[in-house]
Amino acid sequence: MNIRTDSTEYVRGTVTTDHDITGVTVSVALPASGQAPTDWHAADTISTVPLSGKWTTTYRLLIGPDGGSIELTPGSYDWTIRVEDTPEKPVRKAGVVIATAA
Repeated sequence: MNIRTDSTEYVRGTVTTDHDITGVTVSVALPASGQAPTDWHAADTISTVPLSGKWTTTYRLLIGPDGGSIELTPGSYDWTIRVEDTPEKPVRKAGVVIATAA
């Protein structure tokens, strides 16, 4: 995904699991590419839908300078998610965000 540094918008994603994670927190981190995530932000869960023994949760996080959870400077970031389930807390790289100068 590409985003300008002066843009504030919701970024959406999905995570699919083999069990119902309704009510479980999905957190997002955007470390610089190749770095370990350290700054986690709870995402808003939009929906969790069961289908054929799997559950797909759609989540979103507001990023940007006008009230976003994360404000980006120009660069490349790893979109990283963590599902805060019990006892597991899987962490996965879910994509790349490229922030470009305004």
